[in-house]
Amino acid sequence: MIDFSPLKAKLLLEYPFFGTIAAAMESVQNDDIESFTTRDNRFEYRFDYMAALDDEQRVFALCNAALHEALSHTRRRGNRSPWLWEMACDYAINALLIEGGFSPPPAITYDKRFGNLSAEEIYAELALEFLDQEQSDRDSDDRRDEEGADEKLSRAQRERRTREALAKDDPLSEGIGRLLGNRAVATIDWRSELRDAVGGHYISDYALIPPSKKLLYAGVYLPGVHSRHLDLAIAIDSSGSVDEALLAQFIAEIESITELFGSYAIELFVCDDRIRGRSRFTNGEAMHYELVGGGGTDFTPIFDAIERLERTPNMLLYFTDLEGKFPPRESSCETLWIAPQRCDVPFGRVIVMGDEDA
Repeated sequence: MIDFSPLKAKLLLEYPFFGTIAAAMESVQNDDIESFTTRDNRFEYRFDYMAALDDEQRVFALCNAALHEALSHTRRRGNRSPWLWEMACDYAINALLIEGGFSPPPAITYDKRFGNLSAEEIYAELALEFLDQEQSDRDSDDRRDEEGADEKLSRAQRERRTREALAKDDPLSEGIGRLLGNRAVATIDWRSELRDAVGGHYISDYALIPPSKKLLYAGVYLPGVHSRHLDLAIAIDSSGSVDEALLAQFIAEIESITELFGSYAIELFVCDDRIRGRSRFTNGEAMHYELVGGGGTDFTPIFDAIERLERTPNMLLYFTDLEGKFPPRESSCETLWIAPQRCDVPFGRVIVMGDEDA
């Protein structure tokens, strides 16, 4: 095994964008590959290949892996040829790194004619050269499996890390921004932020029956992991200022949340200036509620109702346009305001619903 930690520490100091992402990636030796690759937040490398490189060339490899993570190239691939898309990403990434003064390892994918192009633009040119093979691969790629819930949650965590890395003052910030282009916002979208926030509460419950087996041999009984479960409160603003299109978007997002988690209990409220409807449902149950209201907006009734619940939810998601009266005191329940625009709120955090075509 090769210890990359000193190189990652150096990157954190000199190139914070690359260092932030590379530091969180697992380094895995894989002697079944020719050189190195990025896969599922892992930097995989062939030992003999990597051992022959000097430190500067290894730094190049780490930066290449970090940019593949930031680009989310697997998600951005769509129905493109997998191998041709990965080649396009490597051309774009390696051109940026070489322009930035990094020392490349031997025999990398590089062509100076692609120096200022995005991966999408490079792919379009490569597709003209490899059209027949590209089409064949695209047809087979159309049949790939969809992401599962765990993969979505893992991706949300990684996208949050990319957002943090993009906020760093890095010497190559301009080039990184050019490489990511408009997709930086679309790839790391508000839904990922919402999944990340909610997924942080999708934790294991504990129970003494059955107990943890870890210390049973010593006669010590500790709670064992029972199951992963999510308790949520969701409020829908049904006031007159929320139009039908926005209400429809609220409902679509709530339904997507229920598809993401295997075990959950949701207290659902419909409220304008008072609570118009309330229902509770768990995994596997269909949601039944009426969107009635049309009056003014007062957020206080929801928080009063939550305080009266027998068990405090992990989090409250309040879908609203934020045009209303806030309660006089902060809630004991973590609150996310999901809104079409950013506004000042007395507590909690606002997640702005982005444009579908962003």
